[in-house]
Amino acid sequence: MRSLIAALFALEVVVAACGGTSPKPSPMVNEGSAVPENCCCKSNPATSEDGKPVYEMANRMECSSKHGDCVDDVQCNASAKPD
Repeated sequence: MRSLIAALFALEVVVAACGGTSPKPSPMVNEGSAVPENCCCKSNPATSEDGKPVYEMANRMECSSKHGDCVDDVQCNASAKPD
Protein backbone atom coordinates (compact mmCIF):
# COMPACT_ATOMS: atom_id res chain seq x y z
CA MET A 1 0.00 0.00 0.00
CA ARG A 2 2.81 2.39 0.85
CA SER A 3 4.52 1.68 -2.47
CA LEU A 4 1.28 2.51 -4.32
CA ILE A 5 1.00 5.86 -2.51
CA ALA A 6 4.68 6.58 -3.16
CA ALA A 7 4.23 5.76 -6.84
CA LEU A 8 1.20 8.06 -7.15
CA PHE A 9 3.08 10.86 -5.39
CA ALA A 10 6.06 10.42 -7.74
CA LEU A 11 3.69 10.52 -10.72
CA GLU A 12 2.16 13.79 -9.50
CA VAL A 13 5.62 15.31 -9.10
CA VAL A 14 6.58 14.30 -12.64
CA VAL A 15 3.33 15.65 -14.10
CA ALA A 16 3.75 18.95 -12.23
CA ALA A 17 7.37 19.27 -13.38
CA CYS A 18 6.54 18.54 -17.02
CA GLY A 19 3.51 20.82 -17.07
CA GLY A 20 5.64 23.96 -16.92
CA THR A 21 4.22 27.35 -17.73
CA SER A 22 1.91 28.26 -20.56
CA PRO A 23 3.62 29.22 -23.83
CA LYS A 24 4.52 32.88 -24.21
CA PRO A 25 2.96 34.84 -27.06
CA SER A 26 5.11 35.44 -30.09
CA PRO A 27 7.17 38.63 -29.79
CA MET A 28 6.99 39.21 -33.54
CA VAL A 29 3.28 39.68 -34.15
CA ASN A 30 0.65 40.65 -31.63
CA GLU A 31 -2.54 38.66 -31.83
CA GLY A 32 -6.12 39.39 -30.91
CA SER A 33 -9.14 41.28 -32.13
CA ALA A 34 -7.65 44.69 -31.26
CA VAL A 35 -4.73 44.22 -33.70
CA PRO A 36 -5.31 45.49 -37.26
CA GLU A 37 -5.01 43.06 -40.14
CA ASN A 38 -2.48 45.24 -42.01
CA CYS A 39 0.87 46.57 -40.84
CA CYS A 40 4.05 48.27 -42.03
CA CYS A 41 6.15 45.33 -43.15
CA LYS A 42 9.94 45.62 -42.96
CA SER A 43 11.64 42.92 -45.02
CA ASN A 44 15.11 42.34 -46.45
CA PRO A 45 14.62 40.80 -49.91
CA ALA A 46 17.70 39.68 -51.83
CA THR A 47 16.65 41.97 -54.71
CA SER A 48 16.72 45.19 -52.65
CA GLU A 49 19.25 47.79 -53.69
CA ASP A 50 22.35 48.00 -51.49
CA GLY A 51 20.84 45.46 -49.09
CA LYS A 52 18.56 48.11 -47.60
CA PRO A 53 15.34 46.96 -45.92
CA VAL A 54 12.10 47.43 -47.81
CA TYR A 55 9.12 49.02 -46.04
CA GLU A 56 5.60 48.53 -47.38
CA MET A 57 2.06 48.34 -46.11
CA ALA A 58 1.00 44.70 -46.23
CA ASN A 59 -1.25 42.10 -44.74
CA ARG A 60 0.25 40.47 -41.63
CA MET A 61 0.19 37.04 -43.28
CA GLU A 62 1.99 38.37 -46.39
CA CYS A 63 4.57 40.03 -44.18
CA SER A 64 5.13 36.80 -42.29
CA SER A 65 5.57 34.85 -45.53
CA LYS A 66 8.25 37.36 -46.61
CA HIS A 67 10.04 36.77 -43.29
CA GLY A 68 9.41 40.40 -42.45
CA ASP A 69 8.61 42.20 -39.21
CA CYS A 70 5.62 44.42 -38.54
CA VAL A 71 7.02 47.79 -37.46
CA ASP A 72 5.61 51.25 -36.64
CA ASP A 73 3.73 52.98 -39.47
CA VAL A 74 6.10 55.93 -39.07
CA GLN A 75 8.84 53.90 -40.72
CA CYS A 76 6.61 53.19 -43.76
CA ASN A 77 5.76 56.88 -44.08
CA ALA A 78 9.42 57.90 -43.77
CA SER A 79 10.48 55.44 -46.47
CA ALA A 80 7.87 56.77 -48.95
CA LYS A 81 9.88 59.69 -50.32
CA PRO A 82 8.33 61.92 -52.99
CA ASP A 83 10.02 61.72 -56.40
